[in-house]
Amino acid sequence: MKVLLRFGLSFLCLIVGFAPSRGQAIGGASSGMISSSFSPTLFQATVQFPGAARTSQAPTTLNLEQAIQLAIENNLETLRAREQRREAEGIKQESLAGLLPNVSGAAYQANLTQNLAALGFRPGAFGLRSTFIGPFNNFDARLRLAQSIFDLGAIRRFQAGQAGVTLAGLREELAREQVATVTALAYLEALRAERAVAAAEANVELARALLRLAEDQRNAGVATGVDVTRAETRLAEEQLRLAQAQTAAEQARLNLKRIIGVPLEASLTLTDQLRFVSEPLPSLAEALAAAAQNRREILLAEQQVKISALERQAASAEQLPSVEFVGDYGTSGITPTDTALPTRRVAIQLNVPIFNGGLTRGRIAVAASRQRQAELELDSIRRQVEEDVRLAFANLRTAEAQVRAADESVRLAERELEMARDRFQAGVGDNLEVVNAQTALANAREAQVTALAVYNAARLNLASALGRAEKFRW
Repeated sequence: MKVLLRFGLSFLCLIVGFAPSRGQAIGGASSGMISSSFSPTLFQATVQFPGAARTSQAPTTLNLEQAIQLAIENNLETLRAREQRREAEGIKQESLAGLLPNVSGAAYQANLTQNLAALGFRPGAFGLRSTFIGPFNNFDARLRLAQSIFDLGAIRRFQAGQAGVTLAGLREELAREQVATVTALAYLEALRAERAVAAAEANVELARALLRLAEDQRNAGVATGVDVTRAETRLAEEQLRLAQAQTAAEQARLNLKRIIGVPLEASLTLTDQLRFVSEPLPSLAEALAAAAQNRREILLAEQQVKISALERQAASAEQLPSVEFVGDYGTSGITPTDTALPTRRVAIQLNVPIFNGGLTRGRIAVAASRQRQAELELDSIRRQVEEDVRLAFANLRTAEAQVRAADESVRLAERELEMARDRFQAGVGDNLEVVNAQTALANAREAQVTALAVYNAARLNLASALGRAEKFRW
């Protein structure tokens, strides 16, 4: 999640830093054209994120909540995390086996001979003329039971296994948060691209209207051919930008489909809108407290410290005695039906470690070092989370101001264009002022779309910083 939060902040900075800038007004120093969207930046940042398994049926309409749920259900990251949780449950079961009874059974029927001399007996012992005896039959069938009565090391290992299941569950939740963040960013980019297409279409229609005005003025003898050519050039530029915006929108839709697992050929209608939603913010202290409670990175690090401590205790417990009950019960004889009698053994066994070549000491040193590393990592993550929250607050305030400024810029640019067009219609001058005002309006519209995207990305970034990306809505 730390990477995704950093990406969210970079997303904002890239939008602001590389916001498309149109050429200067005709008659100025330059009229060069730059791509009209920041979608390649977002696409390149999310394209490496694992896609989702392909769903059998694709919805025809899609809101953000549906997109997040589809991605969580099908994305490789969440599927892998789910399997890792099952793996952790298996490891816990393995550790539990050291505390549960161990029951086994065995039976055999043997025919054998024996050399008593190998056991130290001389010929004539026990009245036997030879030390070689047999062949003779031997039968035995019994159940064996072993039960740990006290083994502190096994207890600590089981507790570490339990904590490992909790850790795997937190990792699954973190994967869901990461997938939700990436999906929301991809959905946001698709909305921004659609809005950019709409703005580009409006600019094309405006350019056509101004071209018709220039032609009418020329036919009336008020304007010149230069005015018409100037308007035609502007229309061609806007048509090119529209084509670029449409390509970027298609790219954004494909990226979103890949992330949520929808077939790339499916037709999707996004039902949410790119809009400004002013919402009350918690205080910084409340936000920091919420992040400390909800951020999976902190919970994961805390759980890792707990596991490391249990593993250290388990290693230390290897120096302590352990007590075990062992016993068996069965039948032994020549054959199952010949002289077979029930026999048993019951014992309490005390195991006392004395010296194992320094193996236990080495394990304790390793476990202690891992615990210190986990504690250092926890402290670093807590600081990082606090930085994420503070930065998210600052970016959101800046983005909100940017939206209001962009809205005002559009209003002023529309007024400027209206005044320039009135002057041109009145024959006061040529259409240079009109084209310049048209350029300013196009830039203002584009900046407005960018500002809305930045603002909603900042909202998402704050939700991610608080550990609530999965619940984020427009």
